[in-house]
Parts: sequence; structure tokens; C-alpha cells
Amino acid sequence: MKPETGKGRDGETEGEPASSAEEDTGDGGTTGLDLTEEEQLVMNLLKEKSPLDLNELKATTGLSNKKWDTAIKGLRAKELVTVEKTGEGLFVELV
Repeated sequence: MKPETGKGRDGETEGEPASSAEEDTGDGGTTGLDLTEEEQLVMNLLKEKSPLDLNELKATTGLSNKKWDTAIKGLRAKELVTVEKTGEGLFVELV
């Protein structure tokens, strides 16, 4: 006998996790990567202009130090951004 799966209160199939933010490819699709709201915020800013000075990018996001660290580390772990040190400073760039 097959177990029944139904729709939960929020319309999602029971047993499936709620989806988190996904990266928008700009053509109406997504890359399928699960990004946090903070990671998505950073990605959207970098899509407008990349590379960006790390301090300028951080200030533009308005994120707390902890949320900023988590977002940048997450994006680097997913190999979506790099942080480069040059003679002019630290820059974050889309990969």
C-alpha cells in the first residue's frame, strides 16, 4: 500500500521542505541554488556592478557584521563570488 501525500496548509506537498530564495538568472529562471535572503541581496548588488569594493558593498547591504560574514562565506563556499586583495583594497567579484 502506497503512503498518501497531500498538500499542507501552505499548499506545499507534505514531507517536502519549503524552498528558500533561489538565484535569479535574469531570464525568468533560476539556477536552482538555495540562497539565503542575505546572499541574494549581495548577489543582486554584484549583478549591477562587479567587482565592488568590499567595504562599499557591505555598507550598501546594511547587514550586521554577523549576517554579512555568513552571507559572504556562504557565497564563497558555493563558488559564486571571490574576494581579491589588490593594492587598491579588497574587492568582491562574481565568478
